[in-house]
Amino acid sequence: MTKTICSDISRRQLLGAMAAAGATIGAWSLTGCSSRNEGAPAQDSSPETTQPEGDGSTSEPETTTTPAETPAETQASGKTLVAVFSWSGNTLAMANRVVEDLQGQAELFRIEPATPYTTDYDEMLQIAQDEQAAGTMPAIASTVPNWDEYTTVYIGFPTWWGHLPQIVKSFLAEHDCSGKVVYPFNTHAGSGFASCLSDLAEACPNADIREGLSLMGESISSSTAEIDDWVSKNA
Repeated sequence: MTKTICSDISRRQLLGAMAAAGATIGAWSLTGCSSRNEGAPAQDSSPETTQPEGDGSTSEPETTTTPAETPAETQASGKTLVAVFSWSGNTLAMANRVVEDLQGQAELFRIEPATPYTTDYDEMLQIAQDEQAAGTMPAIASTVPNWDEYTTVYIGFPTWWGHLPQIVKSFLAEHDCSGKVVYPFNTHAGSGFASCLSDLAEACPNADIREGLSLMGESISSSTAEIDDWVSKNA
């Protein structure tokens, strides 16, 4: 009996020792795995998915993004156009001065209807009013070649019945100004821009519309200094 008890005790001690040794080995194995993997990046933790775009926190140049161009940089990177609609000639005279001030850096484009307007003043007043009331969009005679090459556009027009002439709206419908820098200039008989700028913003919702210049039509010949100053601020 005594031999049996001693034998059982020895067996239990042996089993306990083996269990303790196994726990130690298991603990060492887990510690070793943790040590080998410490600091290894997870598969989905690349800089482009974990860092705010353009924050400069990653040292990998291939994951950085090029900052968007500022309006000034965009203006400098492309061509400049002066597009003008003029019925009486006053706005055209203003446009010619703008082109001259830009010293060969801009091209002139005449916005004209496919069917020429009458030269009679009273008839023209009625036509302009009727076009606005009906929302008529008269066809334009021609479009700008290589429009996408222009990043800066000066747009000239008279104020007609407090609004942008419908023919200018037709031009803008045919020429997407999204992303372009737009400088409006205008002639009037006393109303200034009136609602023309809001009409322009509606027609060019994605353009960068800058400060414009509005002058009395009859004073263009004596306003060259004012035009020169305005253009110089934009250049």
